[in-house]
Amino acid sequence: MTFLIHNSLLELMLQDAAPPSVVSSLERVVLSPGPLLASATLDHVYFPADALLSLSQIMPAHDAVDVAVVGQHACIGPAELWGAQMQAAVMVPGHAYRLDWTKVKQDPGLYGAWLWRITAVTHGLIEQMAQTAFCARHHNATQRLASWLLIGHAQHGGSSLTLPVDVFPASIRQQSKALATALEVLQNQQAIEVMDTLVRVIDVKRLAGVACRCHTMVTQPVVERLPRPL
Repeated sequence: MTFLIHNSLLELMLQDAAPPSVVSSLERVVLSPGPLLASATLDHVYFPADALLSLSQIMPAHDAVDVAVVGQHACIGPAELWGAQMQAAVMVPGHAYRLDWTKVKQDPGLYGAWLWRITAVTHGLIEQMAQTAFCARHHNATQRLASWLLIGHAQHGGSSLTLPVDVFPASIRQQSKALATALEVLQNQQAIEVMDTLVRVIDVKRLAGVACRCHTMVTQPVVERLPRPL
């Protein structure tokens, strides 16, 4: 089975020696808008190609907290790497590569190598989580929205990025007046186009001119995230 891979993390992993049984378990699947069921991520890892997902931490006494945007430079799962319960949701429908993680775990050598790579990217998502929390405390809604859209654009594998407003982070959506102002400012800057309940990124450079620097802290290539052996 041969795929033209459009996920930089998976490309790196496939450069490692992989037995046919593992490679044959790789599937190209379609992800539809909405939550990715938690049961689907117990035994599988999803590597987005042109789909874009959000990752939220599920809090028992509070609403879920948006923590990261996951696209073509990262993955969803395996659940064993997170110390907290996470919920993934598809923001932009598209394709992803689904890997049966149980088959990887059956090969100790391959498991160690691939877990090393996925752990590095998971650390990157944790960094994105921390940066998002910092951004929410220190920057206004216009800067935060611009920065978040740039993170999404960097992770998205498609030729353009169009998002429904209702998938924006709750910390931005809950401030309705500030959100309306942010959309107006970014549209006046010709950085985005607002179409009813949809927002399309039309000029990344103009968007970066309005954004805070937070997006630059979380968009490093996956190769640069690999931890160095001690």
